[in-house]
Parts: sequence; C-alpha cells; structure tokens
Amino acid sequence: MLAILAQADGGDDEPAAFFVIFMMGICGFYLALLLVMIFFLLSLSKSLAECRPHNRTMEPGMVWLNLIPIFFIVWMFITAIRVSESLKNEFADRGRHYRGEDYGQTLGVTTCGLYMAGLIPYCGILFMLAWLVCWIIYWVKIAGYRKELIADGGRYDDDYYEDDDYDNRDERRPRRPRRRRRDDDDDDRDDDRGGKPWDRD
Repeated sequence: MLAILAQADGGDDEPAAFFVIFMMGICGFYLALLLVMIFFLLSLSKSLAECRPHNRTMEPGMVWLNLIPIFFIVWMFITAIRVSESLKNEFADRGRHYRGEDYGQTLGVTTCGLYMAGLIPYCGILFMLAWLVCWIIYWVKIAGYRKELIADGGRYDDDYYEDDDYDNRDERRPRRPRRRRRDDDDDDRDDDRGGKPWDRD
C-alpha cells in the first residue's frame, strides 16, 4: 500500500509522512477516548459518593479499576451492577424507591455486552455504534440519579452521625436523642407531688 502511494506521489517521503500523520491520528483518538472515559468514571464515582457508606456495594474509588487493560472486561460488568445496587439502596433508604426501577442496571449491562460484541471482526462496527448510543444514554441516566440525590438533600451530613454509633460493619446511624435518667424522672415527679411516694400520707 505504501509502495503504491509512493509511486503515485512520485517520492519516498510522502508515504512516511502519511504513516506518521496516521499514527498521530490514532494516538490522538485513543487519548481523547481515554479523557472521555476518565470523565465517565468520575461521574460514576461521584454518584457512589452521594450514597451513604452502608448503602454502597462498591466504594467510589473502585470504579477506576476499569482503566486497567484486560481486567476491565470483567470489571465493567461488576461496576454497572454495583453502581445500580448502591443507588437502589440509597433511594430506598431515603424512601424514594419506585417499584420496577433498576437504576440503570439493565442498560449498563447491555452497554457492556455491546462493547464486547463490538470486538467481533467485520460486523463489530455495528455493535460499536449501538454501544456508543447506549453508553451516552447510560451516562446521562446515572448523572440524573446523582442530581436527584443532590436535590433531595445532598450527601449525608457528618455532623448528624456519631462515631460511637458505628457497628461492626462500619455503618453510620443517626444520632439518637439522649434519654433522661430514671432518677431524674423520679425526682421531677417527687417535686410535683411533694416528696417521695412513701413520705406521702
């Protein structure tokens, strides 16, 4: 192919320059794709961060494992499932869960499947186009859930929880109102009635 281009252009420098430009274009494309992927994973991480720790099935930092080559082929399915489960737990905890809502799980798994199908030679380009559409829709959907959580009051308030209320699973529970001591209650009743019960006639 390069020889044909050389004969057509009448020189040897043009094919080499074309090859360099072609490789630079490929590298630029993958760098742009990497940048978009970083923003996508950042969106997933922020969505998980809006969930309370005991509602998460995945920590926000775990989504960055999708940048590991080969490993991400399996991890992206796990990420799609656990992000949806975390969102479902959080919405249910806030009393805003709707029956039948899967919080993007089906769409996320489908998107991962289309990506894998896109690696098939020849017909893979069709699956890649479908993957691109589903990926954008999935991204927008997850970002929408995050906006709902923010509008509902945002991230949990650290001042609303006590460190002493952690259990073995490191869950946070709301601060419980302090109960009055029984002796104090008895003293109050004694003051109202004028002395101890056994002192009254």
